[in-house]
Amino acid sequence: MRTGLIVWDFDGTLVDSRPLILAGMDHALGLLGLGPAVQAEWLKYVGLPVEDGIRRTFAPLGLTLEEVLPVYRSFDWLAQEHLLQPFPGMDLLVRELHGLGTAMAIASSKRALPLRRQLGHFGWQEFFDPIITPDEVSYGKPHPESLLLILERTLLAPLQLIMVGDTPFDLEMAQRAGVPSLAVGHGFYDEPSLVVWAPVAFAPDVPALRDILLAKVSP
Repeated sequence: MRTGLIVWDFDGTLVDSRPLILAGMDHALGLLGLGPAVQAEWLKYVGLPVEDGIRRTFAPLGLTLEEVLPVYRSFDWLAQEHLLQPFPGMDLLVRELHGLGTAMAIASSKRALPLRRQLGHFGWQEFFDPIITPDEVSYGKPHPESLLLILERTLLAPLQLIMVGDTPFDLEMAQRAGVPSLAVGHGFYDEPSLVVWAPVAFAPDVPALRDILLAKVSP
């Protein structure tokens, strides 16, 4: 079946957000007096809404979300957004797909305000509709609500979508919604941790991703 809508994750899939995320984590952990072992644990939850990642990381340490989140948010995220850039070749791919008339959406764990600001910075704001963030749903990834909402808004069938993501949470969300998924390997997770969720394909880089997607959207 020809893909009718590509649903993208944002961080780690469309853009390389690792430098920005690591800088924010370093800031928070420094203020909390915690070290690399905690950061390694925290990185396991990249791809979830930030609140969920904090709860899973810091609750075993006896720290609450209310204690950690303000420290994390005290990082000057806006001033450091230059650290976030599209993966090499991704800007050309997104523009190529848009030029072909391919419908694209976003299902992200990033809040709507920074996400839309960053899309505008790259000149991508017109390429994606709908854009689903934690501000639009009651349950974040890996709950399927984001994709179910996209299905409701677009009136498409699950098999007409493909979810492109770099985390197990993206792929689990897709599986639970009955939507095919495509795993990318340039983000935060390695191939073994992704293929267990049975994506239709694994793309190690943007050129491989381009080949797969163009084959799926071609008439």
